[in-house]
Amino acid sequence: MSVSYTEEQQKVIDTHGCNLLVSAAAGSGKTAVLVERIVKMVSDAAKPVDIDRLLVVTFTNAAASEMRERVSNAIGEKLAKEPENEHLQKQSALLHNAQITTIDSFCLFVIRNHFHTIGLDPGFRIADEGELKLLKNDVMGDVLEKCYQEGDEAFLHCMEYFSTGSRDRAVEDAVFKLYDFAMSHPFPEAWLQERKKDYEMPGMSGTAPEQTASEQAAPEQTAADGTAPENNVDGAALMETAWMRDCMEQVDLSLRGLIVQINQCVMMSELPDGPYMYGELLEQEREQLERLLAAQNYEERYLRFSTLSFGRLSAKKDATVSPIKRELVKSIRTGIKEQLQTMQKHYFARSSEEIVRQMAVCGEAVRALVELTLLFQETFARTKREKNILDFDDIEHFALSILLRRNENGDVEATETALEYRSHFAEILIDEYQDSNLVQEYLLSAISGEAEGHYNRFMVGDVKQSIYKFRLARPELFLEKYETYSHGEGSRQRIDLSRNFRSRREVLAAVNGVFANLMSRDKGGIAYDERAALYAGAEYPEGPDCRSELLLAEKPEQGSEETAKAREARMVAARIRRLRRDYQVIDPATETLRPARYGDMVILLRTASGWDETFREVLEAEGIPVYISSKTGYFAAQEVQELLQLLRVLDNPTQDIPLFGVMKSAFGGFTEEEIASLRSENREESLWRVLQHCAGGEAGEAGEAVPAQLFPDGK
Repeated sequence: MSVSYTEEQQKVIDTHGCNLLVSAAAGSGKTAVLVERIVKMVSDAAKPVDIDRLLVVTFTNAAASEMRERVSNAIGEKLAKEPENEHLQKQSALLHNAQITTIDSFCLFVIRNHFHTIGLDPGFRIADEGELKLLKNDVMGDVLEKCYQEGDEAFLHCMEYFSTGSRDRAVEDAVFKLYDFAMSHPFPEAWLQERKKDYEMPGMSGTAPEQTASEQAAPEQTAADGTAPENNVDGAALMETAWMRDCMEQVDLSLRGLIVQINQCVMMSELPDGPYMYGELLEQEREQLERLLAAQNYEERYLRFSTLSFGRLSAKKDATVSPIKRELVKSIRTGIKEQLQTMQKHYFARSSEEIVRQMAVCGEAVRALVELTLLFQETFARTKREKNILDFDDIEHFALSILLRRNENGDVEATETALEYRSHFAEILIDEYQDSNLVQEYLLSAISGEAEGHYNRFMVGDVKQSIYKFRLARPELFLEKYETYSHGEGSRQRIDLSRNFRSRREVLAAVNGVFANLMSRDKGGIAYDERAALYAGAEYPEGPDCRSELLLAEKPEQGSEETAKAREARMVAARIRRLRRDYQVIDPATETLRPARYGDMVILLRTASGWDETFREVLEAEGIPVYISSKTGYFAAQEVQELLQLLRVLDNPTQDIPLFGVMKSAFGGFTEEEIASLRSENREESLWRVLQHCAGGEAGEAGEAVPAQLFPDGK
């Protein structure tokens, strides 16, 4: 059966000869479109492209496997229709060597083929996480010991400034964090060198290495004119720094939100049953917030925060006033006060002059911290080379050094190896582009033809689904192209896929309603407007009870035996039973409505840890079959753990913890109360000997098989 594509999807499939950014909303069929684009390129009658001349970069190995399988199936279907087509036969054979892979796997491919260009021993291996953690700690210890022996004044000042108590752990953590951030950049050493300048300002005369942390904590020590003794920098210069502008933007955003909240309070006080006695005070406090927002510079805002005051709400009683509205206004107002206190503590604890003086002291410590990080990076890299091991940062950076180099002018240019890849790859297709980082951007740009006017990058993703910024992904890369790429013309084009084929209109309306109020250009860099909204792409038969809903479970009363998790699970179980009884879904095979089954339902938890077993127990107790998809790995599954514990007991029955697990499992069938009762009889001996005594026998040597009488009568 042929697939029908929308006009936008067809454009994604057919548009070539340019860099193409596809903003693909959830459920918009991006994977199907990407597969069709690949298959159409390799099977094109006029200008066919061999599959191994395409680089397809996915985010996970699972996605790469799925992509390869779908491309293979599509080529197989075409080959079944044209069994004599030699080109398709060739593509089927080449598919096994095609670069449909993750960025890490591609980098390894580059390294293994060109290790000699960077002097790397080809016998390297990828170190595991535990080994690297130990190695990092050992290297850090050696680096700190060496620096202490040298006794450099800047280093000692850094240790005094950042350390807590007599331990160096805070400094070590700062170095590790700085190192991780640096390694997410294409040229980590250059990025770290730039960080030395972060505390510099126009007009700052120099550093203050002679100041100690105790001196820095005494901001009242100023010159006669009220300025910092060695750094006569006014508040206007402070406002010119990038970090201060960022801080003030955050403050502006927060103040606007607080003004919206206090406006709501004022409106409620004006309602017929609203707390009118609060109105005058709320108006005054709104004016305070508006004056804070209108402040032109840091010093003015600092002074207004220091004089900020909130009066006492009227205690007047009036039976016509709704107690709910009264308490709601009080609650919102308390939240506003708490947020203002937090803002004052974080942003306006000191005057601009005090900040400038502190920056001189901080700057000296930060420069020493950067030097320490550079030394750690150099030592860590050398140690890994000596052991001939690599981590994932090395994989990307070694591949980058194979593909890019700096010329005599300091500019970055492609190597001969990169030029070879440019001539080989006809197109580079990148999935989940919103989660790329700068290193990956440089890597893929190096092997694309952009520098030579040959635009052949295809990037697909959705910045609204970017969730890996905590792993140093750079969604700004997507956003920059989203704002600058044109629609329908030029060498850099953008196509939006906003139609969702996965969900009913009722679901999409609820999603749009929530995120239109949560997402804005200030929060996340993109506005959830009509361009970002989801639109229904598929028509579903009308069914009863098709609506989105929010279920709220009350917390159990104090002293209740039922936990909050169990109560929530019980509420979900009740909803599942009603859905199975009353709700209808579309059968994928017949495309007609049928009664819902248990297999049609899924429960998504924010985290499985601590929740999945509770839900399993409650649902099974309610007679609802349940399957938990565990992401912790095969050996972490409960049934596998129980079997492993049994094997440990068979090997050495005197191990109390594995034996407890076996007794409580299906193998033993004991309850926790029964095990506790056994243990209470003799707390000195092992649980194994206690069991032997209870069974009327003597415990054998460790390693003997567990006798059959260990579990009499089924236990």
